[in-house]
Amino acid sequence: MSIQRRPGKPPKKILRRVPKQERSKDRVSEILKVSADLIGERGIDAVTMKEIGSRSGGPIASVYQYFPDKEAIVASLYEQYVTETRFILKGALGNIHTAADAITAAELLVDAYYDVMRQGPSAIDIMNAIKASKLLGQQDVVETRRQVEDFLEATARFVQEGRHDQYKSTLLLLFNMADASVRLALMHPPQEGAEILEQFKDIVRAQASYFLLGRFPDQVTNPVHGARVRPH
Repeated sequence: MSIQRRPGKPPKKILRRVPKQERSKDRVSEILKVSADLIGERGIDAVTMKEIGSRSGGPIASVYQYFPDKEAIVASLYEQYVTETRFILKGALGNIHTAADAITAAELLVDAYYDVMRQGPSAIDIMNAIKASKLLGQQDVVETRRQVEDFLEATARFVQEGRHDQYKSTLLLLFNMADASVRLALMHPPQEGAEILEQFKDIVRAQASYFLLGRFPDQVTNPVHGARVRPH
């Protein structure tokens, strides 16, 4: 089982003015690309709209033409991220035919999310900005719940009667933990980050096995030594 990715497109609903010509679409894409690069270089608080206009090859007016403020740019970058993660999730869910497939999909989604987040140095800064914004943070909560519902719909048939409510609440917890675990992994050196990710995937594997197979896995990965050990 593999998970496909596709790049996000400039979101229409956030833009002050929707670009219709290719030249305008290219301008919006360039503004977003430059914004992401600047955020990765200096952090979101240090980046100004004037600097974004200058670095993207146009006057500041051309930025405000499409984006009313910096938060709108962050929201647009977030929408690109949402478009990509939805596409990844849809592909993963389409490959689920058995309970074992669902467990594999859950683990692959963690890896795919990690790949999305590490594709640029601005990813963590953008997500931190989303969490810090009351409006955008609430949108992220709604989006997470939507993706939880999609995964639930694709896998609920494997869960024993009487466990569905607990399974749903566990999925919500795991989806939110995935975000925190991936960001934590990216803040550490690669080897340590990989160990953090494997520890979280052990948690995902254990919970998924419990609900989808009716039992905990016989073995889990020891993230320090890479060995397989029996849980106590």
